[in-house]
Amino acid sequence: MEIVRRRELWIHTHFVTDCVRLSQAQGREIEAALLPVLRQQHIVYGMHFEESRHDPGIRIVLECIPLRGVLDQIEAALRRIIAPIPAKPAPVQTVTVEPHISNAPPPSVVL
Repeated sequence: MEIVRRRELWIHTHFVTDCVRLSQAQGREIEAALLPVLRQQHIVYGMHFEESRHDPGIRIVLECIPLRGVLDQIEAALRRIIAPIPAKPAPVQTVTVEPHISNAPPPSVVL
């Protein structure tokens, strides 16, 4: 996954990614990895994830707008954190299996 754009909207910083789908576990991993970076910069605000009809990717939203130098450091750390996450999850193929019908008599039960 990569950050394709950064937007500052009202009091939040949006990192727009190229990620199509993000699991809750991946979101928790991103948040846990970024939290020490935020704390190191004395940022106590949280983050969350959003989808927008205006952008095709998942947004990682920092609930503040830090100073430019700090924001650049946070973005660099975030890029390293999300780099191993695939932008598009592997496709899942659905297989429907019908029960096997046999001409053999049903097994008997011995008690």
